[in-house]
Amino acid sequence: MKRLASRLLWAMLLVPVLAAAGKPPPGVRVDVPGTVSLTGYWFAAAAPGPRPAIVALHGCSGPYDTRGQLTAHLRRYAADLNAAQMHVLVLDSFGPRGLRSICELARSKRPVREADRRADAQAALRWLAARPEVDATRLVLLGWSHGAQTVLAALDASDAAVQGQTLQPRAAVAFYPGCTEPLKNTGYKLQVPLLMLVGERDDWTAAAPCVRLHQRLVGQAPRFELEVYADSYHGFDSLSPVRVRDQVGSTRSGQATVGGNPAAQVASRERMFRFLEEQLR
Repeated sequence: MKRLASRLLWAMLLVPVLAAAGKPPPGVRVDVPGTVSLTGYWFAAAAPGPRPAIVALHGCSGPYDTRGQLTAHLRRYAADLNAAQMHVLVLDSFGPRGLRSICELARSKRPVREADRRADAQAALRWLAARPEVDATRLVLLGWSHGAQTVLAALDASDAAVQGQTLQPRAAVAFYPGCTEPLKNTGYKLQVPLLMLVGERDDWTAAAPCVRLHQRLVGQAPRFELEVYADSYHGFDSLSPVRVRDQVGSTRSGQATVGGNPAAQVASRERMFRFLEEQLR
């Protein structure tokens, strides 16, 4: 029965994807000035008046699939957010630096750190705020894995680089980040409200440090909301089946379990949109 229910959930997820004229739109390639000249993909919402806008931050694999195209995962999120009348800017932090992926490298050997990508995110916020169709008072950071860790770095109110930013996001969403570094920082405090979504069985970026970080900060302002999804691994919001990934530089075994959980995929998206509605209205 559980297997049948899982198949039915997968079918429900695939119907809108297959029905939407084959593939989600690719986005318009744009240049985003920053510490390096960044590449972005602009997905404009078809809605009148200045609208909220999202900066989407990819994980350690980068924003592209094996064919060099923006991943279907990112394009699906952009399409869903556009349907909710929000603009989306997917930011590529790796290509302009001559990188494709940093997943294979140990944390200490990665040439791009969260602080670097935090500067990228801040450049993207400035780019968005300058556009007449964007409501600069309703900007959001949204990240996955290493991109979610970038979100945590961008929200660190104890950091001088964050304190010095005159333009701040209204809120942020982080899917399955590694929370070890902010947990080590006893002064870590959020700059804006955060929704964090993690998988209970994640063996790449473990849920436990995120739970402890939430326990330390919950009840303080700004608001910190956490959802832990049972029986879910890294990438639980994807449409890909669960598998073991090799050549993972940041785990002791060099492996990690990745893949979607249909129930968590649906629940996390609903939770994200509910949070955004609350924060942006």
